[in-house]
Amino acid sequence: MSPENREVERVAALRALHLLDTPPEDRFDRITRLARDLFDMPIALVSLVDVDRQWTKSKAGAALCETPRALSFCTHVVDSGTLVEIPDALTDPRFAHNPVVVGGPRLRFYAGVPVLSPSGHVIGTLCLLDRVPRSLTGRQRAELGELAAWVELECATVRSNRWEQETERARRDFVSVVSHELRTPLTSIHGSLELIASGRFGELPPQVGRLVGIAARNTDRLVRLSQDVVDLHQAHRGQLRLRLDAVVLPDVVRQAVDAVGEVADRAGVSMAVVCAKSAEVRGDADRLVQVVTNLLVNAARVSPRGGRVTVTCGVRGSWARIEVRDHGPGVPQGQLDEIFEPFVQFDVPGQRRTGGAGLGLAIARGIVEAHGGRIGARPADGGGSAFEVALPAAGPDVDLAWW
Repeated sequence: MSPENREVERVAALRALHLLDTPPEDRFDRITRLARDLFDMPIALVSLVDVDRQWTKSKAGAALCETPRALSFCTHVVDSGTLVEIPDALTDPRFAHNPVVVGGPRLRFYAGVPVLSPSGHVIGTLCLLDRVPRSLTGRQRAELGELAAWVELECATVRSNRWEQETERARRDFVSVVSHELRTPLTSIHGSLELIASGRFGELPPQVGRLVGIAARNTDRLVRLSQDVVDLHQAHRGQLRLRLDAVVLPDVVRQAVDAVGEVADRAGVSMAVVCAKSAEVRGDADRLVQVVTNLLVNAARVSPRGGRVTVTCGVRGSWARIEVRDHGPGVPQGQLDEIFEPFVQFDVPGQRRTGGAGLGLAIARGIVEAHGGRIGARPADGGGSAFEVALPAAGPDVDLAWW
């Protein structure tokens, strides 16, 4: 690569950090203060070398903010990529006539080590300056290098923080699009398709009716998916809260079973409910229905046609439990914990994916943990999987954000 192209890449790496012309930060200032005191120098700087200037991000013992690159000591460090030490600038032909040497502040000694960007480009220096000639020992040179590595770590942290901010902003923009630009028209389209499929506006030819039915089901799935995305986003931001009240678990289970009736019928799966009548907890009934519904939908989709999904619930001591058992192929052993992470899906031999986004179990976990409970999966005796929700019967003391 030509020197010109290397310089272009170097400057691009520097500017990608967005550190130039930013206010002082203690993360860098503590390093220059330590360097000044450790080496007993009057001046320590963290300098960034731009195209035609040297700009000081952090300074201890100096008011210097910016100098032309042509007069910069640090540009020699950037060009060489190694430590540059100048014991006496007045005797060095490169600097003997430099304005900062012959005029104020009459610098004589300089030592600078490269500071690398996370991409490995030399973006600047950590340097020491004095007004009298001197030299560093081998140990001091090594220590200066260690401090430069600290500067690099802070640069990486700055980049990581900025990346997280940009990711969060992109996530907010995406959720805004989903919630406002997609969900509203999708809901309208779904409602219209259901009206057409109902025959209210006339009977449809069988082939057309079948296609309209497919479209209605797919738009319903997209509406639910968009709501899951919004729920998960709000949950991570602590914007969804529980509405606590006395909850009868058999009622929760029955509502969930009713909600997945169509899914179970299409899958040819029956639902069996075994619940203690007196099972009661303190919680958010709607959100607990959402948890059980997610578990039942997943169980119905993985169960063989003609199979049965069993739901049990009850209270023992201070804990209430809900278990959903299917007779499907089972969750791979190594993914029993992973499946509760957002967007995680797994392939089942002989089956195709159902088209979900892998958000339901992540949302269910958030709801359960907000109740002070836990959710987990295990291989069931005789095959299939068992998902268990454990909730403290007394519930949370106050309404809680999910995360």
